[in-house]
Order: sequence, then structure tokens, then C-alpha cells
Amino acid sequence: PRSLVGTCLCGAIVGFIYLLALLFAIPNVDKFLKDNKENDDSMSLIIATYRGVIPNRIATMLTTLLVVNLYFSGISSITVTSRIFFSMARDGAFPYSHYLRWIYEGTKIPMGALIFICVIHSTLLSFQLISTTAVTAFLSISTFCLQISYLIPILFRCTISRKIFPLGEYNFGQFGVPIAIISSIWLIITSFFMILPNQYPITSDNMNYSIFITSGVLFIAGIYWFVSARHWFIGPKRTDSDTIPLLPGHVTNENIPMQRISSEKNKSTSYE
Repeated sequence: PRSLVGTCLCGAIVGFIYLLALLFAIPNVDKFLKDNKENDDSMSLIIATYRGVIPNRIATMLTTLLVVNLYFSGISSITVTSRIFFSMARDGAFPYSHYLRWIYEGTKIPMGALIFICVIHSTLLSFQLISTTAVTAFLSISTFCLQISYLIPILFRCTISRKIFPLGEYNFGQFGVPIAIISSIWLIITSFFMILPNQYPITSDNMNYSIFITSGVLFIAGIYWFVSARHWFIGPKRTDSDTIPLLPGHVTNENIPMQRISSEKNKSTSYE
């Protein structure tokens, strides 16, 4: 948890300073966007800022650094997504999970999840060859869906699961509920603005399709839950309740029966 908190704090401080520098480098935003759009319709705002306030050689160097950062951030994104996907497949959350959680013995990499995520990423990026509007729609939902993925568990954590969800070793104790409520309110407000179109008048090209795509995914997930998953999926196996611990070197607990956490234990570790 210390690394997570430290990363958030460092990212917030450095990002705030970087954004301030960009904003002060642009004297008139409307004129800046208009002039650069006339020169190159596909030019990035950040690259245009570099070219407008610093010499071309330094701008090229900073742009190259930006491209390198984007490359490694893409690798990091695929790595994180594949590991999250693997953890859900390990717990049996998807159909054919036994294929998706396959681990290559030579490198101990979740190869099944990694291949699946790479195929999905490549498929989504290939839409750029067909329609830029489709790619813009996919990109516009990234931050919105990220916030929704935080909002759902936090909101349920402080409402319907407030008294039955066992606390982990790292928790906020009596401050957990107020922090969860504040976080939920903040995520709801900011998520609302993220689904609004960013241009007016609204057309099919500049329409924000985030709410439609997200609603479709949630609808399909809801059907999958009520029709099938709720009858057999009881969540990830807990290391503090399994009767048989994992052997050294094992990352999945196959053939180990899952157990529900007793209500008495939940009450003793709840918020109240």
C-alpha cells in the first residue's frame, strides 16, 4: 500500500506542475488551437505547444521523449491488464477460464491472458483503419470506465456490503466509510462530465459514445451474472480461509474447495 500511495502522491504533484507549465505556455487557447489546426489537423496539443514556445530541435527531442514514454506506457498497460484478467480467470470469472489462466512454464507468464489481451488491443486499434470516430469512441471511454470500475466497489463497500465485507490488513478503520462516501460523490460528479460531448453543435462525429458503450458492457455483464455466474461464482479464494495452503511456486489453487467466510468473522472485521 505504501508504494500505491506514494505513486499517487508523486504523480499528482509532478502532473500538476507539468500541466501548469503547459497552460502558462499557451497565451490564448482558442487562437492557439485554431492556428495549429489549420497547419496540421492531426497535430497533438502537447506537440504543438512544444513547437510554439521552444526551438524546433528541443521540441523534436521532447516529442521523441514523449513517444518513448507512450511506448513503455503501452507495454505497462498491457502487462497490468493481462495480470488483472488472469486473476479473474484464475478465480473462474469467465467462460473457458481454464484456457485463459494458462501459465507458460518456461517464464511463469500468464500466456493465455496475455495473448487474449493483445488480440483485443490489436482489434480495437485496427478500427482506426476503418473509422476514426470508432477509435475516438473507444479512447473516450478509457477514463470514464476506469472511474466506474473504482466507483462500483467503493459504493457497494459503504452501502450494501458495509457490515459483511471483511477488512484486510490495510484499512482506514472508522474513517473508511466517510472516505468511501466522499470518493463515491467525487467519482459520480466527475464521471458525469466525462460523458458529455466536448464540442457543439453535436454531430455523429463529435458525439461522446462513452455512456452507450459502457451501458452495453454492463448490460451484457448483468445478463451473464443473473443467468449463469451467480449460481456458481462466489468470489476469489481467500488465503485465510482455505483449509489447504498453496504449495511453493503455485499461483492457483486448483482442486481446493472454496469456502464462504463465516458471518461471525465478517461481523468481527466489519466497519462497525
